[in-house]
Amino acid sequence: MPSHPTPTDLEGRTIGPVEVAVTADRVGLFVDTTGDDPTRWVEEAPPGFGSVLLFAVADEFLYHPQIVPFTRTLLHLDQSFLYLASIAVGSKLTVEGTVTRVRQRADSYFVTFTAEAGDGSRTVMQSTSTFVLSEAQAPPADVVYDEPAVHERALNEGDKRSASRHDLVRYSAATRDFNPLHWDHEYAIDAGLPSTVVHGLLMYAWLMQEASRAAEGRDVVSAKVRFRSALRPGEQAVLAASASGDSVNVELARGHEQLITGSATVASPTE
Repeated sequence: MPSHPTPTDLEGRTIGPVEVAVTADRVGLFVDTTGDDPTRWVEEAPPGFGSVLLFAVADEFLYHPQIVPFTRTLLHLDQSFLYLASIAVGSKLTVEGTVTRVRQRADSYFVTFTAEAGDGSRTVMQSTSTFVLSEAQAPPADVVYDEPAVHERALNEGDKRSASRHDLVRYSAATRDFNPLHWDHEYAIDAGLPSTVVHGLLMYAWLMQEASRAAEGRDVVSAKVRFRSALRPGEQAVLAASASGDSVNVELARGHEQLITGSATVASPTE
């Protein structure tokens, strides 16, 4: 067992509160970066904007001096969001995070991190994340890929999505998710990856767009996804969503390989 502090020692730790201003410029940048519809998201933010609220506090946790040594391997395993009210443009939200649970398995730590955002009178969003951390050096990838040109990406059209390295830097700026796995090639290789990888929550934002389309434009009120495999910059993935009543099953795949699977609940149709 390690004789030095570990993530287990942070179980129960609260981070924040942190104030987040939901400005029109900030929402506009997020919508543009994720390829969403700018005409729809004028008075409120899309569901994927929950990642901005999450990383207002998750970033402080992941870069806590006690955690940094355990991020030589860092995986975002799964993620859920519950949207209790719209994220209104012009609002100021207070976000608080909690290291809810830490479980150790061999050299890895499975961390459950929750976050809640509210406007002072009500809770707007709740999220639960599972991160896997380890200070052990990951084995090298079987294949290492050269990074594509900075603006290179496949076609974004219909159910197809891709992100360039430039897109990933812009998404990092929009959400403050500056994990170097998404923009530093050598860092990603040292972490055992074949290249830098697309943010899991950027792909989540794509899926929520598809879930709403499959449900004839109804708003997403909750979602839970599992991150199964990584997408490289410039690669193309295909979205799939099937709606049944208020439930939508979603999937992002590269060929026959599932990258993300999950489900969303959408608002019931209005009379």
